[in-house]
Amino acid sequence: MVDLSTNIGGIHLPTCIYNASGPRTGSTEALVKIASSKSGAVLAKSATLVAQKGNDLPRYVNEIDLGPVACMGSMNSEGLPNLGFDYYNSAENAADVLAAMNEPKPFILSLSGLKLADNIDMIKSALKNDAAASIELNLACPNIPGKPTIAYDFAQMADVLTAVGKIRGIRSKPLGVKLAPYFDMPHMAEAANIINRWASEASEP
Repeated sequence: MVDLSTNIGGIHLPTCIYNASGPRTGSTEALVKIASSKSGAVLAKSATLVAQKGNDLPRYVNEIDLGPVACMGSMNSEGLPNLGFDYYNSAENAADVLAAMNEPKPFILSLSGLKLADNIDMIKSALKNDAAASIELNLACPNIPGKPTIAYDFAQMADVLTAVGKIRGIRSKPLGVKLAPYFDMPHMAEAANIINRWASEASEP
């Protein structure tokens, strides 16, 4: 049997494959299904500070036929529909998710505030949640008309991470950054430079 376990940021994953924060992660019931599967982690829906409905329908297409030599695909532009940060960060939600796990695996909170102050507030609260092994800061969304994708604006991305790095205790819990797709090597290098600089300058616990 092939061993697919790994460690990322000091967190053990029983397998290196786990769910994305996508259309099927928006409720406790959905997260419980992931927890009871062979997924290497449980990643909650990217949350805004206040619940929101997302973009108008239709916004999700499932089972796109990619041909005989490829798997089925899907496409979505949901606009971050979610039940609000307090729902995913609640003790009740975490308890249900952890109880459903078929083996120990990390529960990860994903955050995508509509403004910097929202991200700061959510990260401060998530750091206090003992059930959450890690935090994902989603800078690749929101896919909302009129709202820019921060990961494509390197100056703004640097400003956001600088502010996040100043949060007291930010190093007490691993924090990852969800990025948008980059197609040019200079863009990848610039994003890596910003993240590495932030990681070296972030405040101590």
